[in-house]
Amino acid sequence: MPNFIPQGTGYVSGPLGAGTIATNQPYVVNTDHAGDVTPFGVAVTKSGNVIAPAADGKNVYGVTLNRYYIQSWDSRDTEQWDAKDEIPVMRSGAVAVQISADVKAGDPATVGAGGVFKTAADGDTVVGQFLDDGKFNASSVSSTDFGQVSTAPVQLNLGGAYAITTPASK
Repeated sequence: MPNFIPQGTGYVSGPLGAGTIATNQPYVVNTDHAGDVTPFGVAVTKSGNVIAPAADGKNVYGVTLNRYYIQSWDSRDTEQWDAKDEIPVMRSGAVAVQISADVKAGDPATVGAGGVFKTAADGDTVVGQFLDDGKFNASSVSSTDFGQVSTAPVQLNLGGAYAITTPASK
């Protein structure tokens, strides 16, 4: 068994680092195996008991949580889970996710390329709702020892995902 080195806030600077549980409400987290490198705070799909970053809002299984330890000093510069790691995946609850554009509190949340979240548009599958504003590469950027990631908290709604449709005008 490897010896893990406690990391404290190295991976998370403040309460909303990527993959951080965002509220104290009840939540559900499963442990699954990563098929490939998987960043913190991204949506994932599950196939054959292996998870991978989601390509879009369809078939989202959950969101990867972060870790609070490092395996070695050489691993300090990555905010990700490695292939074959057992990782925590939030299935229900509120979590800080990586965003690819500015978002507003109350916006419907969907998933874009690489499992990164954005505001849902017409035809997108909604997997949750943003709980707070988020600025891409600006004020809501979580500064860590290892770089910067833009985040915003999302209330997941995976069991009730739906597509946005614009009603026909009269």
